[in-house]
Amino acid sequence: MMCSTLLSNLGFECHPISQGMMRVISPYTYCDDGEHIGAFIQVLDKDYIKVTDRCDALMNMEARGINLDRRKLDELRSLLRTQDVELNERGEIIGFAQEHDVATVMANVIRGGVLASALSLDWYRLPKEDLFKKEVISYLKTKLLSEQLAFDEEISGGSGHNIRIPITVKCRPTPKYLFTTRVQANGNWNGAYSVLGRVMDLRSANPELDNRYVVIDDIAVADQFNQLANLFTDSCQVLPYQKRDIWLSRLCT
Repeated sequence: MMCSTLLSNLGFECHPISQGMMRVISPYTYCDDGEHIGAFIQVLDKDYIKVTDRCDALMNMEARGINLDRRKLDELRSLLRTQDVELNERGEIIGFAQEHDVATVMANVIRGGVLASALSLDWYRLPKEDLFKKEVISYLKTKLLSEQLAFDEEISGGSGHNIRIPITVKCRPTPKYLFTTRVQANGNWNGAYSVLGRVMDLRSANPELDNRYVVIDDIAVADQFNQLANLFTDSCQVLPYQKRDIWLSRLCT
């Protein structure tokens, strides 16, 4: 199995460990400590491949002082199932693949690590005030009528938890759900991970609907825009804030 079959041009690294085993490291990091999220890929048989994080996500949480009780683990398992991966009894995020879909399963395991890290933010501390969200709301209020907008509505996600929608644009026949995110100057992606977790949970509840959007502060994120946009590729549409006049005019058409 060649490393090149698992890599993209978005910052992934591949490190062979032994014959039939390798580690792929993504450009995404766990919350707070900067450790990169990755996956270990092991060929067990000709067409039976194991992909696992080797407990990295749970060990990262424990290192940050999070007490992983049964309630938290059950919540995490429910979220990971939306990515077609499992949390096994050893604490690994794990999936199994055949040769033709190993890249997909690898992406699911890595995304599972991202979602686990996002979920842990709710267990670690309360979120800070989102100034970028306020900026986006202020802009929308200057362009749309008040009856076209709603804020902080709650909708049930695939996990059964209520998802708070920061901004709802009341288009017909389908409302548009807008989330906002930016990367901090120090490279902290915590806010993006938190948004991704909510968007993925929302998508799992109604995957056929294509009405989920994330507004990205592409001025602040600069050269990281492509990596940040790629994080949301499978779950929602990305709206660069600098092009807001363009996408807003098309949002309800």
